[in-house]
Amino acid sequence: MAAPNLNEIYDLVGDNGVVEPDQPDVVGEETDSLYGSASDGSSTTSLGSSLTSYKYENGRRYHAFREGQYLIPNDEEEQERLDIVHHQMLVVLDGKLHICPLTNPQRILDIGTGTGIWAIDMANEFESAEIIGTDLSPIQPRWVPPNCRFEVDDAESDWTWPRNHFDMIHARHVGFAIKNWTKFIGQIYDHLVPGGWVQLSEHDIKAWSDDDSFPKDSDSAKVINAANEAIALTGLDPDFLPKMRGWLEAQGFTEIQEVHYKMPWGVWPKDKKLKEIGKWWLLEVEAGGLESYFLAMFTRVLGWPAEKANRMIAGMKAEIKTQKQHAYIKGNFLIGRKPLKD
Repeated sequence: MAAPNLNEIYDLVGDNGVVEPDQPDVVGEETDSLYGSASDGSSTTSLGSSLTSYKYENGRRYHAFREGQYLIPNDEEEQERLDIVHHQMLVVLDGKLHICPLTNPQRILDIGTGTGIWAIDMANEFESAEIIGTDLSPIQPRWVPPNCRFEVDDAESDWTWPRNHFDMIHARHVGFAIKNWTKFIGQIYDHLVPGGWVQLSEHDIKAWSDDDSFPKDSDSAKVINAANEAIALTGLDPDFLPKMRGWLEAQGFTEIQEVHYKMPWGVWPKDKKLKEIGKWWLLEVEAGGLESYFLAMFTRVLGWPAEKANRMIAGMKAEIKTQKQHAYIKGNFLIGRKPLKD
């Protein structure tokens, strides 16, 4: 099945679109009504035994398997944030879990599955498919659909699954854990069946603004600059986002499509969909998202005292809550197909 024209199907804001702020009084009303929550789930099969060793640091819990490879925690606070991000991405994709065309898939791999929420939802959508989610942390629920299972694994290690095995491979927000993109993309290609699809979803850690409302001397700007410095020091590429399409092309993927979106720092946009995306972003911040992203970066990599790191993060959070900075980050979805004849 050929790839759809994603820009015709999804009402996504591209890089050329200006994000226009809403009226100040509307922004205030929206900000005051953000803090509801909902959860649901179904279960039929036990996850089974897994690694449960953790590292505790500055009040947060981190993975111990391949310790230090991923700087974001895995505790309950982080799990809540991951589920918020999942719902945010559903808003971006108009309720869709995937944007690559799938016809009766038999095996689907979710790399960096986190809480497993995407894998579980896919298992419920495709009941005849086997869904495997992998992560450095065994934080997935104990009870999952019978066609879904989870494994502790490192996506940058050599994969042990058979080649030409999966109908779809999905990875979301793993970009700041991947040092060798050529190997990573190559392993995805090798383990897809001919005609199989990859779907990647990533975002940058930058601050963009269309109306010059983001001061370069703000706490938020200082945090973003420090984060990108830390990312580079760990051997990761802070500017990987625009390079991803080229990596897929170089590997041999075809029918590649890339959709760009903007994630506002709050509910200040006039556009209703962007306002909804920004609402979920504010909820992510309230759930400790800034601490999750930046605390280990600043203390481990830059050597900051925890007090300084927390003070800078608190300053950024306070600026975000004013909704005076009309800033956003950029993200994209990429899909590509392994040729039927390799």
